[in-house]
Amino acid sequence: MLFSYYQETHLEEWINSKYQSSGLLDAEQHDIERIAEAFDIELVYAACPSFSDNEDRVIFLNKYTDDAMARVIFFHELCHVLRHAGDQRVMPSLFKHAQEAEADQFVLYAAVPFYMFVKLPIPDQRSEAIPYIAEAFHIPLALAEQRLDQIQRRVLQGSLIAAAQEAERKQPEPEVKWSLETQRILSQLEKQLSDKE
Repeated sequence: MLFSYYQETHLEEWINSKYQSSGLLDAEQHDIERIAEAFDIELVYAACPSFSDNEDRVIFLNKYTDDAMARVIFFHELCHVLRHAGDQRVMPSLFKHAQEAEADQFVLYAAVPFYMFVKLPIPDQRSEAIPYIAEAFHIPLALAEQRLDQIQRRVLQGSLIAAAQEAERKQPEPEVKWSLETQRILSQLEKQLSDKE
């Protein structure tokens, strides 16, 4: 796969910049305790539903949730702490929906950062690639599949854009062929304009 065609979104660039400036450079360093510490967020495991508090910069994770799902929840809540304000229990539903949509996108980028992904020897076969990504990033298979699909779509989109730009660049300027009547009118217009000068 030609990853050079991949274009990061602004949100993805923001996440990657934060990770890299915090020294999170590869999949081995990509554990949630280290990420929480890098962003100065308290991570609490308790026997309660998972949630976050933006103002106090704390994420509560249910201690009985399996590791892969806990990571998904952590990244979702991390988005709320880092990028959102307000109490969703009292905000308008459209605003809450927008925050949740951004948090869902954030999970894809934060759970499988592209700059880490490209360093890995991802198998060519989809049936092998999905479990490999899931294991490398400690995420559920469904999330690994969703991120792989997203990366492949972005690479395809980038390659199509590049091919279209190259084809446009190589295409010669079209020669304008005016009809005799158009040429006559243009000549008459040119003559009238030069007479006025």
